Amino acid sequence: MEQKIKRLMDFIDASPTPFQAVDSLISMLGAMGAQGLDERQVWQLEPGVVYYVSRGGSSLVAFRMGLKAPAEAGFLLAGAHTDSPALKIRPEKELQSEGYMRLALEPYGSPILSGWLDRPLGVAGNVAVRENDGVLLRFYISHEPFAVIPNLAIHLNRDINKGFEYNPHQHMPALFGLASSLAPEKSADTPPGTSEIIARVAAELGVEPAAIVSTDLRLFDIEPSRLIDGSLINAPRLDDLAGCAAVMEAFVGVEAQAATQVACFFDAEEIGSMTLGGAQSSYLRDILARITLASRNSGQDFYRALSCSSSVSVDASQAWHPGYPDKFDEFYTPVLGGGVAVKSNANMNYATDFTSMQIAEIAAAKANLNIQRYMARADIQPGKTIGPITASRTGIPTVDIGHPLLAMHAIRETIAASDHLDMIAFLRAFYS
Repeated sequence: MEQKIKRLMDFIDASPTPFQAVDSLISMLGAMGAQGLDERQVWQLEPGVVYYVSRGGSSLVAFRMGLKAPAEAGFLLAGAHTDSPALKIRPEKELQSEGYMRLALEPYGSPILSGWLDRPLGVAGNVAVRENDGVLLRFYISHEPFAVIPNLAIHLNRDINKGFEYNPHQHMPALFGLASSLAPEKSADTPPGTSEIIARVAAELGVEPAAIVSTDLRLFDIEPSRLIDGSLINAPRLDDLAGCAAVMEAFVGVEAQAATQVACFFDAEEIGSMTLGGAQSSYLRDILARITLASRNSGQDFYRALSCSSSVSVDASQAWHPGYPDKFDEFYTPVLGGGVAVKSNANMNYATDFTSMQIAEIAAAKANLNIQRYMARADIQPGKTIGPITASRTGIPTVDIGHPLLAMHAIRETIAASDHLDMIAFLRAFYS
């Protein structure tokens, strides 16, 4: 297996939530000697050195200082997002019905619900734990199946294969045990009133249940990523961990240039990007401003730097589906294995316009790569990406690109391995 493909699959399997994804990305940066920065401290930056800043534990911006000041050479930015559609556990709430122990869930983003049923699911996320005089954040991953969401038998729901619509509140609570088997253990080891979910998490973290202040936990497909026929990658969260992996592979694999190279990994793209570390926040603009201020203290330099910069938004693209040809424009639909897709839309759901398209054309020519074009049918409005958000907040010309992908927002999605390699090569050419 090609090592870049193996690294992508390992990264996905180690990153069931944005918190673990950012932790994995920081580990990659640490392996190359990158230095972490604190937003509360004064920054002293040196040309050619790699730095990173994390915000909220689920977003990350890394940058390699250019050999010239940003006001002279600008920024080369590539961005992706760390979150994926999921089912979040409603805080500390569990349900009991006829002795069944169930997790109350809430859709995060817009997952295809049907795929989450009848399969073993793990639980992962971030846990705030009170220790001494402070609160520390601890990662949690259940390495064994934690729950299952059972379907109703077809004998009791004859319409299930005729477009049945699942109600997340009624049909989707996940079964995680039986009260008769859990009660003795719980009464012996945990204080009265402690939820079984918190008790389990506390036991695995080695803390008292009362020490857990709050949690951000989500279900995930416990089945690992798979390579099919050596050519197809079938995995959870390819949208957009494949984008994150490609951006990081390219970023760590290039040398310093005149321009400052920036790799952005935002959270909350699937729910509108309006968080502390989302693309709608001040996060990216704050970092770019501080880089410029640390390089040269002139009031106009930041705006000069933005005016000579370029950006690439990396997020999955729809790929042609042979079972649903009527859902696509035959002239503007990428196929798996055809290379990187450049996405555009008249209503600017994507950032690509007639001027920023040249960013993609130049990078593809430099890397000797084919690029595909994606435009949704005129009667279908596509989803949005971080591209238009970062472009409008910074004024930096931006092109939207992505891996062609099947089953977007399903619990498992599919891309071509060759397209991932092309994406890395494209981004390396862009950064160079």
